[in-house]
Amino acid sequence: MQLLPDQKSSRLTAILLLLISSIMVYLLVFHWFFIRHQEYWTELGEMRVQLGRFEAVAAMRTTTEDRLQFIRDSREDASLFLAGADFNEAAAAMSDRLGQMVRTQAEQDCQIVSRQPVRSRVQERYQRVTVNVRMRCQPSDLLQIMYRLESEVPMMIVDELNIIRPRARRRTGGTIVETAASLDIRFNMSGFLNQ
Repeated sequence: MQLLPDQKSSRLTAILLLLISSIMVYLLVFHWFFIRHQEYWTELGEMRVQLGRFEAVAAMRTTTEDRLQFIRDSREDASLFLAGADFNEAAAAMSDRLGQMVRTQAEQDCQIVSRQPVRSRVQERYQRVTVNVRMRCQPSDLLQIMYRLESEVPMMIVDELNIIRPRARRRTGGTIVETAASLDIRFNMSGFLNQ
């Protein structure tokens, strides 16, 4: 029985012991240091990507500010459109507005005979809301109503205006007297929805 190993095997044993002890020293002393630095490098890379995104957004600032100003300016034009959410609401609002104008601007003999909404058959950029209107009014009342319709906000367009002056004759005694009758007025009142 030998207490000391062979010289050949003792060298191999010493090398294996050195290797095992160096691995143990690495794991106990240095491994956490390298792992922590690797996490730092990963986090630093993510921050660089995020910084690149922030710089790209910051570079678009002037373009975005110009676009925002354009949108603010166009909102002023938005008041020219009808306020209804769909065709029926806008047509009802237009009819109500005309009724209010007749009540406030015209005399008692001015009246709305009929109002009928008509959908446009042509597809346009903005949805057109049209109401066919038939009224009986005096000329001075008609001028005030037409002026207010086309000059106030939201913008409305009056087209296909037909004015008929009916002849009203009365016979008093043996003479025929023409009386002033209200004008028979037909027109289309149109506005646009911003859709």
